[in-house]
Amino acid sequence: MDSLDFDLHELILDQLASILSIDVDTTNEDVLRLANRCPELPTDKDPGISKPEQSIGFITKSYRQNISAIASFAAGTNNEAHMNKILPILLNYLKFFPNFSFEDDLQWKDFSPPDQLTDKIVSELLNIATKTTAYREKIFKDICSFLGRLAHLLKCENAEYICTIVLPMLNGLFRAIRSSNIPWHCNEFESFAHQSQTLVQNDCLQEVGKIIDTIAHSSDPEHIYTKKFLSRYQSQGYPLSTNGLILGLTIVMRSMLTRAIFVLSHPDDMFDLMTFKDVWRIIVSNKVVIPLPVTDYVKKALRRTYVMSLQYFAELSIILDKLVAQGNDCPPALYAREIMAASLDVAAVASVFLHEVDDELIGKLTISLFNVPQTPDVKVQAAALDSATLLALNFPQTTLNMIKTIRKFLTTPSTIFELAVVADKNLTILEYAIIRLAYCLKTVPQEASSVIYNMITSLSTGGHDRQPVSPKKSLAPPSSSLSPDQISIHSSVSGISRTEEQRQQVCENLVCAVTGVSCILKDDNITELCVTMLRSRLRNHTPAVDALILEKFVDVALISSDKIFSEIIRKFSDVSSQKISSDNKVITNAVLKCQMDLASRINARPEFYELYLLNILSLFVDKGVDIQQTIAKDGKFQVTSLIGEIGILLPVLKTLMSHNDFKLHINASKELVSLFRDMWFHCVLYGFVSEESWVREWRDCLIAIAQKTPPLVQEGATNYLEKDLEYNSVLVRGNSDQELANVRNSLSYFLPNRAFEIKYFSFAEVTFLLSVYHIEIMRSQMGQCSFILRYFVNQGVNASKLVGCMEEIGNKVIDVFIKECTSRAIAHTINENFRAQVRNLMIATCHRLEKVHQLAIKQLDSLMTAFPSLLCDKKLLYLLLELIGLVWQSCDNEYTNEYSPTYTFISVKVGVTLDLPDSYIYRREVLSQLCENAKKWLSLAMARAPLEVRGLLENYLSEYDPYNSDNPVHMGRSFAFEIAKGFSKNDYKSGIFPRIPTAIVDNTSEFIKDYTLRRHYYGQATGAHHWLVSDIDKTNKHDITPAKMDDNIIDIQNRKVHTSLADFEKRILNNHHVSIKELSSTLHLAAGLLVAFSKLDEDLVHFIVWIPIYLFSPESIKLGTEIWNWIINEKPAFEYRVMMEIADGWSWTVRNHKGLFSSVLNMRDPFVNKMLYAPSDKAIRDKNYKLAKDLFEPHLVWIQFLSGRFQAFRYRSNELVYLYVRLFQMTFDNCDHLSNHSLSREGRFQILIIGFRILQSNRMEASIEHKFRLRIYKTAFSWFSLSPKWVYGGNKRAMLSEYKLLIEVFRLVESDKVELNEILSTTPRKYSQFGLSSPQATVQDKSKDEIVHQFRKSRSLLLLFLESEINNLATWCNPLNSPDTIKDNFVSSAEKGLVEEEWKSIIRHSWTISPSLTVQLAARFKQLNVQNEVHKILCNNSADAVRVADALPLLLGDKLNPNLTSQFKYLLYWAPVPPITAASYFSTYNDHPLVLQYAMRVLEYHPVDVVFFYIPQIVQALRFDSLGYIESFILSAAKISQLFAHQIIWNMNANMYKDYKDDESTSIPDSLKPTLDRIIENIVKSLSGEDKSFYEREFKFFNDVTSISGKLKPYIKRTKPEKKVKIDEEMAKIKVDVGVYLPSNPEGKVVDIDYKSGRPLQSHAKAPFMATFKIRKERGAMDEVQEALINSDAIELDDDDDDDDDEPKTIDVWQSAIFKVGDDCRQDVLALQLIAIFKNIFNSVGLDLYLFPYRVVATAPGCGVIDVIPNSISRDQLGREKVNSLYDYFLTNYGGLDSITFQKARNCFIQSVAAYSVVSFLLQIKDRHNGNIMLDDEGHIVHIDFGFILDIAPGGINFESSPFKLTTEMIQVMGGSADVQQFKWFSELCIKAYLAVRPYAENICQCVGLMLDSGLPCFKGETLKRLRERFQLDKTERRAADYMIVKIHQSFENKRTVWYDSFQKATNGIPY
Repeated sequence: MDSLDFDLHELILDQLASILSIDVDTTNEDVLRLANRCPELPTDKDPGISKPEQSIGFITKSYRQNISAIASFAAGTNNEAHMNKILPILLNYLKFFPNFSFEDDLQWKDFSPPDQLTDKIVSELLNIATKTTAYREKIFKDICSFLGRLAHLLKCENAEYICTIVLPMLNGLFRAIRSSNIPWHCNEFESFAHQSQTLVQNDCLQEVGKIIDTIAHSSDPEHIYTKKFLSRYQSQGYPLSTNGLILGLTIVMRSMLTRAIFVLSHPDDMFDLMTFKDVWRIIVSNKVVIPLPVTDYVKKALRRTYVMSLQYFAELSIILDKLVAQGNDCPPALYAREIMAASLDVAAVASVFLHEVDDELIGKLTISLFNVPQTPDVKVQAAALDSATLLALNFPQTTLNMIKTIRKFLTTPSTIFELAVVADKNLTILEYAIIRLAYCLKTVPQEASSVIYNMITSLSTGGHDRQPVSPKKSLAPPSSSLSPDQISIHSSVSGISRTEEQRQQVCENLVCAVTGVSCILKDDNITELCVTMLRSRLRNHTPAVDALILEKFVDVALISSDKIFSEIIRKFSDVSSQKISSDNKVITNAVLKCQMDLASRINARPEFYELYLLNILSLFVDKGVDIQQTIAKDGKFQVTSLIGEIGILLPVLKTLMSHNDFKLHINASKELVSLFRDMWFHCVLYGFVSEESWVREWRDCLIAIAQKTPPLVQEGATNYLEKDLEYNSVLVRGNSDQELANVRNSLSYFLPNRAFEIKYFSFAEVTFLLSVYHIEIMRSQMGQCSFILRYFVNQGVNASKLVGCMEEIGNKVIDVFIKECTSRAIAHTINENFRAQVRNLMIATCHRLEKVHQLAIKQLDSLMTAFPSLLCDKKLLYLLLELIGLVWQSCDNEYTNEYSPTYTFISVKVGVTLDLPDSYIYRREVLSQLCENAKKWLSLAMARAPLEVRGLLENYLSEYDPYNSDNPVHMGRSFAFEIAKGFSKNDYKSGIFPRIPTAIVDNTSEFIKDYTLRRHYYGQATGAHHWLVSDIDKTNKHDITPAKMDDNIIDIQNRKVHTSLADFEKRILNNHHVSIKELSSTLHLAAGLLVAFSKLDEDLVHFIVWIPIYLFSPESIKLGTEIWNWIINEKPAFEYRVMMEIADGWSWTVRNHKGLFSSVLNMRDPFVNKMLYAPSDKAIRDKNYKLAKDLFEPHLVWIQFLSGRFQAFRYRSNELVYLYVRLFQMTFDNCDHLSNHSLSREGRFQILIIGFRILQSNRMEASIEHKFRLRIYKTAFSWFSLSPKWVYGGNKRAMLSEYKLLIEVFRLVESDKVELNEILSTTPRKYSQFGLSSPQATVQDKSKDEIVHQFRKSRSLLLLFLESEINNLATWCNPLNSPDTIKDNFVSSAEKGLVEEEWKSIIRHSWTISPSLTVQLAARFKQLNVQNEVHKILCNNSADAVRVADALPLLLGDKLNPNLTSQFKYLLYWAPVPPITAASYFSTYNDHPLVLQYAMRVLEYHPVDVVFFYIPQIVQALRFDSLGYIESFILSAAKISQLFAHQIIWNMNANMYKDYKDDESTSIPDSLKPTLDRIIENIVKSLSGEDKSFYEREFKFFNDVTSISGKLKPYIKRTKPEKKVKIDEEMAKIKVDVGVYLPSNPEGKVVDIDYKSGRPLQSHAKAPFMATFKIRKERGAMDEVQEALINSDAIELDDDDDDDDDEPKTIDVWQSAIFKVGDDCRQDVLALQLIAIFKNIFNSVGLDLYLFPYRVVATAPGCGVIDVIPNSISRDQLGREKVNSLYDYFLTNYGGLDSITFQKARNCFIQSVAAYSVVSFLLQIKDRHNGNIMLDDEGHIVHIDFGFILDIAPGGINFESSPFKLTTEMIQVMGGSADVQQFKWFSELCIKAYLAVRPYAENICQCVGLMLDSGLPCFKGETLKRLRERFQLDKTERRAADYMIVKIHQSFENKRTVWYDSFQKATNGIPY
């Protein structure tokens, strides 16, 4: 794996093993399973060493990883049993390792597999030995044995084995030992040294060397792998060699000796945590104290090691000298310098151990120091310095000698100091030597001063007080023979001779040495000596040396006393204050660098902050004054260069003031304020804040300085502006009029509102204001806006004429701050500093000074308006409430201690202290303003995040401690409650309530419920000890610590709650009933546990989030959101985890099509639904409304929660915002699954609002922004791709809330704009070829301009749709167009002004989005140009619209267009239109075959039950069925449905004659008669078996019944009793057969007849009669929709729903029917069919209207059956019973006007009159005398007898010209006048009914159009044209509503209606 630095698989296994080792649940089986994955070990105890080539096993890569893992497990476990199993296995592997074979592998990095595995095992064994002393002896013994065995194996004759196994294992062994932190003992060192004797024998090493050499030079194929193996080590930089073994052994001995000596001298230190370097550093820097002498064995081993080390050193020195003499490099495998360095260290440590030192070691280390290496390697010199230091520290007799030696090393010219290498970490050899010299001087402090003195003195001679050193010893070979890295950096300087270069080097070394030693020793005397002498020698050397002295002064300054520090910085200032010239440029630059360095590092001495700042500021000001004087003297010649000399100090100030712990701007001294003021005056005067060149160079510095600049006035200085400005030293110089004009103009530019005042300010005043302006603007740009208020604490400012400008600056500051924070808010990077500023402003609103108070209120109000969600922050909200409470206390103080007022008020809760004056008037004013504004701010927050703010207020109230308050009134708590009980403006329904002045409408009940529940369960969780501790055995109670007891209690609580929640989840998933009350209790308790304890319980979070989601009911989601919000508010740390789970839950509902994403309630065109002949049923409407509400409400509640949470975290959490982005991307991606029900509109647009707010408050990467916006618009258009929908039901609050909601969406769309400024790129922004706004930059292969262009079109289109929807809803909410009923009036603007070309562009763009969208444009906008353009685009792109059924009528038009026939091929694939539309195509398009085929396919597509309703039209369509399509359809449908077959036979029989005259012979046959006869014959012929039997039974039964009418004809002139006897006689003959039914009731079966119910009806020439039958109908066990909802888990059944199982499956009802013979009923059939259509349309909208389309079936020519309306009486009958008016009838039947029964009946009357009024107007139903109007027992009116509709009227005279009948008595029932509520209801329902049917006008016309040739008398001329005109299809909804208002006014007590009633009474005796 060359591509990886580690083996990933091995790393994972190691980590898993480590985790397993600390897991308390790990079993012995787990341990054995781990061990069994390793290779097997032999059972022999002796592995043998004679024949290592005889392998006992093969270690693969997998085995290596497993062995490594088991080693990690052993080192990590604390389980003794596990250790006893694993340790023997590891030790056995160590023992048998040399006997294993390894797979060939050359892909390793650094070290080979045997090497790595040995290192791993030995390292982990040593870790075990360190941790567990009981195993130490055994482990160490086995390691030593392993070393001994490897040493013996070096003598075997197998070269490959030695090179690939033994040497790598030795390498790994040595590396493991030297890197181990085990505290070695002396005896262990002795044992190890003894075992290694074999290894270091010369014959053994020579033999190994020969083997390696032989392999390296061998060409034998058998040696290829071994040769590559050795080469691999060579290439990695670790060549295997004999010297490599020596080096490894030497380093191990050094490590063991060093650690052993440290253990003896530091027995109490945490040794096992220290690396070797740490230990070595301590040994070298301190004297070693060995309390006990070592044993003789150890001494012997030490001496042997000492001798061996020096021997290696001597031998390698000779070899190196020879190589140098020969001009050869040292080969890497020799490891010469490494061994020499380690040997010196070992020898020195051994000497310390032995307490012996000899000249040989001293001589060798001295030689080493002065022997300059020929390569950039200083290991030997560093080791020599360490050895010299060790000897100096531990052998006093050598100390001075070692000091002298190191000092000589430092002062001897040598190229070793010029090598670009380091000795240790980042230390050069020079620095390394200086540190060691300081360590030596520590032991002889009395000599330190003299050494420092002598070294500084020698600076004057450049080191010539030393004896000259031979060039051979002191200098390296000529530079020409060195590599570039070896060449001195000084020798590259031209013009300096070699002698001068040496002197320069010595001087530099001396400067570094004396300052370095001073810094280490930290002795004030030495430091003072050093600084004094070096300062006096400045300018006595080269500039480079002077610069170095100054540079080192920085180091000295940071360890010195105040006095010396002051001297140093004063020296810097002295040098810096000199005018820059070519002579002093080097030293001046050096001083600037030193000042910068000191400013950067001074945080090590924070007590010097202010001292140094005063120094730099004074220098800046002084230099500025000097420049002023120079300008005054010499003019402005070269002024730029002079100004630059003070500008260079700005970075120093920036660096100094940037230290976080330097709070200089707080409580600054008077001197500091004065200097800052002068400094900023200079910055203003010299253009640092205004001139572009200086701004570009110094702006960053000035911004940083401004952040910590104190106010330029002192708080206590009352006369500042009158005195100090006048006599300020910076501003005293004379200023020309031009200069004064310039500064005034500058200030006027920044403060234009104060330009007039500025004209009268002096130069000093303007300069002051400019300074303040720039400081505070820069400060606000960096996030500090509250600092400006500190100026107004100064009474001099408040009393001066500058106060107006200062206030204006304050306004500018807050504006800039808001702008900056807005940009940060979009990136969600507002930090804690932002909240700190808000906190400061809040506290300042209660300031003791009125000016500060007023400005703080103003600024805070601006902030709250810009960031309404600020008070979603718990700390800020609590602070505001506590401030209100504190100010209230100050006011209350007047009544508790009037004459000794309290001035200081403290809130411990928020950590704030207020100081208020003794003016109670002022205190009351502060409280009043604070409360007023706080209410406003909290209202803004509540509008954004009501749940979050309310939850925080609940928390605040709950945290009140009454025992720490002696005041019964806490205004903060009262205020919190007042706000919490209010409604949120964000809840569009909350503000829509009846406007009753004295009524209290708020959210108190909900708030109290939430508050008490939370407190109850929180207390139950925290107080659970009372019922859980009792379960603990009292006898063991004393054995349990309190912490342990708490853990036990928490565990018991958690187990109980977990069990309950798991049971709930299981029951819900299994669709079992769950009590919401029980669930609420358990979830609140679980939440209380989460809140009460700090640890996050993942399982509890899962249950708390998912259980309400799985249940998914309005109650469960409301419960869930309340609990989720509680947890998040109480535990902000849990927020992200909870929101992640909630987001997953939301995604789950989307994926599983819950709620808004469910299709079970999708609305369909009423004309594709099954039409029913049944009266309107409010119970069904209410049920459907409840089902829809229960389906969508959970998501609505959830959306409100998500919206509030977004407002709460949008300013602070990138992670949560990105979570929302992903969540709503997924939501928008599923917009096609959103329900199309009208009640889903609210949820859809609520989602859009959140989407737009995310988009507009978030800085997204360009492609993400583009895609997100596209998704939002796609989701919006998905609603408008549907046909327009009214608000379902009569919920006015829902209507108005949707209206407001749409206006909010409209405004968001209006304000939406494309940004696309953040483009993700791998190229750094500053190197990017294009800018973010570059036109060349693309997103999804589109330029920004293209995207913006497309977006503007989409926005215009969406605004058009939204405007249309809003206007439609406005009309629906306010059908009478009454004033002030809708608070948020909306002004249309999108459609106005659109010219034809713009319409065309919009329509074309809509087509690119969705053809269905374009079709709906035509449906909403009736302009001719829109219709033409949509038609045109449909014609050109028909294939794109085949899925849009509504597009087909637009494409086909009213008649066949020959130019379109080429597009008809797409009809084969077109979506199906309603069946009535398809049927109409047979008569419209000239029998075009493709149109006919499509129509046929549509009829066959729809269920027969749906087409059944249109049987009259299907039969009439046969007139145009020249190709037999309709006939074929009828025959196939008749086979599918027997009821269809029966009904169509009856209808065909009724249509055999044009005008039936009682006798077929005298009647004119219809042209269809042959066709109808044929079809009937074919239908009957096709019947067989049970179908034929059923047909025969049914028709026999019905013929028997209807034949009674014929048998009554001879009795026409007889009395009713005689007719009655005849009817009863004939009825008795009728037998009820199985399955028979009345034609008017095909849904039920006749099971019995009331044989005495026959009753003859009045007729002059015919014999109609009425009879009553018992009908048995099937009772649906459950509504289909409800069943679908339950199956999809969309609703939750109430407990009472289970009772339905006991109800019967059928129901018997008595139904009366009228049987007519000789009357044509077909016109009644048509009228009632249309009334049924109207009723179904009204039901689809949920309108509270009543129609009763009773059933009439024409069964034969002149014959028919009519259902009797039950429980009703005609108005005619009431008149005959002497009922003078309907009003009297209502009073008599239903009680007085005030009775509920009367009002219910009146409401039924209104709903029915409104419905029949609209139907009567549209169908032009005439002959509306009182005999044709029925009144049922509930108060509904029902119209009957439709002999005169559409174009005909009684007598052919349109006597009834009123649009509909609205008589005085009707109006009396409805309140008596047009102004009462009840009549307004009627009017509104009329208008809504009219608006509801208009979209279906064409379908209604199609129903009528197919009947035009039927011969019915109601069709005269232009019937369809007049019918269409009554729908006013060219008008907008508002104008259509106004049209209907006019019709209501025309009908109101219309005289023509009265006249007609009078005529009927006169002619027919019908009373009125």
